[in-house]
Amino acid sequence: MSSDQGRCAGHVCLAFDNRAGLEQRARDFLAAGEAAGELTRFVAADRPALPLPFLALGERYPDGAVIDPRAQVAVYAAATEEAVATGYTGLRVVADVTPLVRTPAQRDAFARYEFLIDRYIPDHRYTAMCAYDRTELGDDVIAELACMHSRADATVPFRLHACPPADGSAALTGELDLTAHDLLTTTLARADLPPAGEVVLQARGLRFADHEALLRIQRFADDHDTTIVLRGASGGLKRLADLLDLSRLRVEATR
Repeated sequence: MSSDQGRCAGHVCLAFDNRAGLEQRARDFLAAGEAAGELTRFVAADRPALPLPFLALGERYPDGAVIDPRAQVAVYAAATEEAVATGYTGLRVVADVTPLVRTPAQRDAFARYEFLIDRYIPDHRYTAMCAYDRTELGDDVIAELACMHSRADATVPFRLHACPPADGSAALTGELDLTAHDLLTTTLARADLPPAGEVVLQARGLRFADHEALLRIQRFADDHDTTIVLRGASGGLKRLADLLDLSRLRVEATR
């Protein structure tokens, strides 16, 4: 397997129900990295039962504290550079970060970090699986974090994640229906989108959005003195936006 193939997994969110299941998934995920010549690490609060390359959670994160999102990206950027400098093709990590998202303040900061690291990964030799204990956190909390990943092995109605810079500031994929409204508002507030001007979101993978979802995007744009452009959306979504006559949301349909 080439190093490029080894990195294709990108940034994955895993919701797990027991430690044994997590370790089995971690073993397979890290084995793919080892086959590609990557340095691999299993990061968790406790040592695994399986023979995984363990690194204590406190070695990579401020255990139990509210993280600094940009500083945390820098931690993994430095670790990736060190791995490559010592002869590895990259760095691959599975991290059980459940202890870092137990409070609302922790989740707010960590979701922002997830968005930032998702943008870092495509252009660097770093691959990650972020694991969350569903039995402790619940599906609603995990959805707040999973929607910031390029790939999610968790139930989530939509994702706001990295895309090629030429396509926009981020990609918006999935469905924005009644079940997604509150999560959409929270996610937009946490994302590191440009603070003003025009923000392009690649919407080719946005399968559905109702009128309330579009109104919430408009509200976010109003609050941040910006214009949101949904580029590559469906013709039906463009017609709905035109009917709503939104001043700060423009839908550009696929031709």
